[in-house]
Amino acid sequence: MDVITEKRAEMIFISLTGRIDNQSAETLEENLSKIIAEGARQLIIDCSQIEHINNAGLRVLLNLAKQVLDFDGRIALHSPSQSARAIFDRTGFSLVSRIYETREEAIAGVAGSGVLSASRNDRRFVTK
Repeated sequence: MDVITEKRAEMIFISLTGRIDNQSAETLEENLSKIIAEGARQLIIDCSQIEHINNAGLRVLLNLAKQVLDFDGRIALHSPSQSARAIFDRTGFSLVSRIYETREEAIAGVAGSGVLSASRNDRRFVTK
């Protein structure tokens, strides 16, 4: 599992790549919780490169949403891979979390506009 984060203005863009399963979920949750602890309140999560996600991965996403909402923040998932979409739909996750078709729709859903600052700070962490 790879996670790439990019900060633009007040938004944090997170790209998830690979498998989110029992082996990677704990590390993923620790790293994403750290991002929130550092002050992130608007998260846009790209799900287009998720190869597989199981219940442990869904739990991480739900916990992340709860943490952000506890700080009056916002979170949006977008562009789910075919595999991720199937799991989201089969488990009912798509009923409890809004999943946008595109990044632009997710940005608009979180910020109310697609206008972002040009400032960028990128970082990457890999879970194994």
